[in-house]
Amino acid sequence: MPLFERPVTEVVTPQDVRDLTGVSAEYFRFPNATDPEAALDGLLSTWIERIASHIHARLKRTVLETDDDYLAIQDVLVRTVAKVVAVAQQQRSSPIIQIDDFAVSILNTSEVTKDLGTELRPFMRRSVDVFLSSDDFVEA
Repeated sequence: MPLFERPVTEVVTPQDVRDLTGVSAEYFRFPNATDPEAALDGLLSTWIERIASHIHARLKRTVLETDDDYLAIQDVLVRTVAKVVAVAQQQRSSPIIQIDDFAVSILNTSEVTKDLGTELRPFMRRSVDVFLSSDDFVEA
């Protein structure tokens, strides 16, 4: 069961992530790629699919375009992928620096998905089991 009815990379496209983050292929410098733009789109698509998997694992349902929360969940997905881009940029551009006993720490990628449960809580559906018996009580 997928997160959305359509493929997730059609719901949130690499261009959506580019628009939000301003990331470009020049920044990532794909050394072996003949087409750096396509390489960046491939990387962004992979990140979109992985974050969608995290979201789906928490929601445990398919989100339909007719659902009231469709755009909100789409927004959570694109913003979380933007966080992955930010971490990747930070890891590529920040050297490890130590001044006396203090060291600058680099973000851990698990920080990106840490708050997903909180962000998705309003969209989680709960099932409630109700026991109803219209039969007469029979003592066993």
